[in-house]
Amino acid sequence: MTKIKLKISIILSVFLLFSVQSAKSLEFKDIPQGFWAYKQIDKLTDENIIAGYPDNTFLPSKYITRAEYASMVIKVIGRENMPVDVMYSFEDINVNHWAWNYVIRAVNLDIIKPVNNNYFYPDDYVTRSDVITFLVNILKTEDITKKEAINALQNAYDDFDDIPDWFKVTAGKAEVINVIAKEPKRERYLDYDKYVTRAQISVFLYNLKQTIEGYKQEKIKAAITPKKGEGIAIENVLYDDDVVTIPAKTVLPIYVTGQISSKDSSEGSMFHAKFVNNIVDYEHNILLSKDTILIGKILDIDKAKYFIKNGSLLFELSAANKNNNYTRIMAVADCEPAQTEFNKIARTAKSIVKGKNFTAKDGQILYIKLYKPIRVNIVTGEILD
Repeated sequence: MTKIKLKISIILSVFLLFSVQSAKSLEFKDIPQGFWAYKQIDKLTDENIIAGYPDNTFLPSKYITRAEYASMVIKVIGRENMPVDVMYSFEDINVNHWAWNYVIRAVNLDIIKPVNNNYFYPDDYVTRSDVITFLVNILKTEDITKKEAINALQNAYDDFDDIPDWFKVTAGKAEVINVIAKEPKRERYLDYDKYVTRAQISVFLYNLKQTIEGYKQEKIKAAITPKKGEGIAIENVLYDDDVVTIPAKTVLPIYVTGQISSKDSSEGSMFHAKFVNNIVDYEHNILLSKDTILIGKILDIDKAKYFIKNGSLLFELSAANKNNNYTRIMAVADCEPAQTEFNKIARTAKSIVKGKNFTAKDGQILYIKLYKPIRVNIVTGEILD
């Protein structure tokens, strides 16, 4: 297909999609474009979450049944094909009922509860408090105090005094996250014990979809945004998209756990360390977290000879990544008067103190000087090889 044909095909597809959506929006005789829930009904019917009737009506004021509610919610959260853990048995609904597959999944997810474990009452109506409670539970809202909930409800609803005490915190959360369906001329009435209409459930579920999408966007943004924090700022870092290179010769302070010494330590001994603080750039992007686990291994020991040479420890440092693999940090150490070098062949750190044995005690700050650069993904926090 040529580019021109492809472009025409795309334009035609968009036109047809728009035409279908427009026609669908106008198919309900009782839902004019100025209707208060027009947008929400249009969206949910377009996605086959809620349907109209054969006579081209929607019946927006009709109450929804428990079976209808179960089917709508399961469709909204995309759990139509979810494996069923517990197969319930009810006296008033079975596998032959049109909504059985939705009901059994809704009950398994605790979206809607059976009555006395034997009856589901599929044709009974759902209250606004039922829906509000479900929305708050599925969205895992942040906790608020009862006082905060009461303040939110008092400011929003004239029927605040009718709201039962047991429902106030839940309703307050729903009000704060703005998911409650508010019908014109009843905006200031929570009507917690009233039955939910088809128009209202369309708004409730549309709000649910929008909120979930907002959460997803926040998670996506968090997943692609460098972590910020306070710490020890270093200079001359190099940027390549999400990968930052900390140059060689950069000095980084670490705490040593235990004690390492050119006089008393033995070859093969292991020690742990951690950064004194987060290592950050001047934009406060965290390059190396203070929680990074550093593991050292002593490879060789050379005791000091007065006026001849320094005592020295050869050791390597490794940093634990999030996937529990270890990335070696090539560094030399500099502690107190100690001046250290790097053994290029062994890729270890060599610490030298002129005429003295080298010792780093428990909790002492040890300054390591990078022999080669470190590359860090500042989004994931992973130290790269």
